[in-house]
Amino acid sequence: MNDILKHCEGVLSQTGFSTHFAEIRSDDGKALEALAFEDATILGFVVVYETPAQLITSWKADHDRVAMKYRDALQAARKKAWNAYLVLVSRGSADFGESLALGQIEENLEAMRKITKAGVTGVAGARTALLPLLPFRAAPSLDPINMRLEIELRSTELDADVVAAFLSNAEEGVVMQMLEDRA
Repeated sequence: MNDILKHCEGVLSQTGFSTHFAEIRSDDGKALEALAFEDATILGFVVVYETPAQLITSWKADHDRVAMKYRDALQAARKKAWNAYLVLVSRGSADFGESLALGQIEENLEAMRKITKAGVTGVAGARTALLPLLPFRAAPSLDPINMRLEIELRSTELDADVVAAFLSNAEEGVVMQMLEDRA
């Protein structure tokens, strides 16, 4: 089993998708590992390649294999079929030309929407590749910052009296004169 597919399965499961691994055989017996996923509004498949070049040369045939294998499920999905995705990822990073080709694949909306991502490794890479499908997460809440204290702590190169004058809202000319006198 492909480790990137396992990472994708973990990310999708954590966000409420049901998942299952699938092996799709071609007429010549070649197996394609895929991860099928679905929630209340989205369904799709993840396929992993070693390199962007392999993704670019194989995606269309693999797309057709997945679409043929799951055509009944895609037709039965009705409205959800509008939210059918094929996520195509590669472990290897893409060069400029390959990045352009990946973008062109995403523009192909035949049967399913496409998401492409190169350089996918680990759970973080899987999360990044699947980000367009994941629900929004709340922004982190940050504690308020005491700006006066932050300025005092970070301005260790300046004379303490100059910093104190700056923080006391002294006239700009006074602070500038203090800087010139201590230079």
